[in-house]
Amino acid sequence: MSRSRTLLRSLFSLAGACLVTASVATPAAAVDRIVLVSWDGIRRDVLRDLLEWQSLGEAPKLCPQARNEPIMPTECNGYLTCLPTLCNFQLIDSEVVEGKPLTRPQHAQMLSGYGPAETGAITNAGVNSLPPGFTVYERIHATRPEIFNVHIAGRKYIGQGIIRWAVESGALDLDLRRGGRDNYTGINTTKRVVTALDAIGDQPFFMFIHYKAADVLAHRSGDGGSQYREATIQNDVQLGEVLNLLIARDLLPTTEVFVTTDHGFHGIFHVNASDPLITRTWFASLRHDIAEPVGSVLDVTPTMLTTLGIPLSTAEPPYRGRTLVP
Repeated sequence: MSRSRTLLRSLFSLAGACLVTASVATPAAAVDRIVLVSWDGIRRDVLRDLLEWQSLGEAPKLCPQARNEPIMPTECNGYLTCLPTLCNFQLIDSEVVEGKPLTRPQHAQMLSGYGPAETGAITNAGVNSLPPGFTVYERIHATRPEIFNVHIAGRKYIGQGIIRWAVESGALDLDLRRGGRDNYTGINTTKRVVTALDAIGDQPFFMFIHYKAADVLAHRSGDGGSQYREATIQNDVQLGEVLNLLIARDLLPTTEVFVTTDHGFHGIFHVNASDPLITRTWFASLRHDIAEPVGSVLDVTPTMLTTLGIPLSTAEPPYRGRTLVP
């Protein structure tokens, strides 16, 4: 773990500054590789508390810990942070805007750009699924078939109800189950990224990765304790490992990496669509190329397509969200 974090810190100290500066100074252009990561159920206020864990100059105190080895905060952006990987990303506020604030309906919107008005009501327990042609995978495949589409997620809530038609049409090239028991660290999910990168080779790709441990632990013990926060920190650890995998294959300089969430939490639930602790979310970009001050879950797919140079104007039905990058 320490070796990977050292590698990641070296990336940002030696190359990361140039990467970010170049992306800010240069007009956005179509790219060939995207990684979209979903941290399931991460409250926006908790995320910011962990990002700005302590002020500089204070004696460092351990980051929240329940199951794994304790982690000390590190310096980043004027604070001591418990999320040293995400700290290098540009972060904006976002919102859950339509439908139930549950995993399946919000990921259906995230991975399609459409809400209940276009898809009908999608719930965790319902039978409704995304209609044919709606997923980001199908949109990408229709315009840029050379791009290798990868979906790494659990079957129950981000499976057939979302990707059925993408699989049946051949638009989704690789469908991998999210990793199993790993002490709520996400390590086994990250191992699927290795499998995916081996299958992709040097092809252009779009990869979605879903980490669910924080959501599971919040449902069991609530969002007020150390287990939920430690799982959020472990998400950050795995994000660092994903970046390291891209570094090792010399892919990071040409890969866009985005991170977001589907909903927040309040206690052990996230069912109240009027509760700001649940509906306030966030969106992050490694390249610091977000041009909008606030986003929504409906903006994610348009942002992915724009980043790949795919026009939004041809989409039918039209997107009601917009791209968050130029």
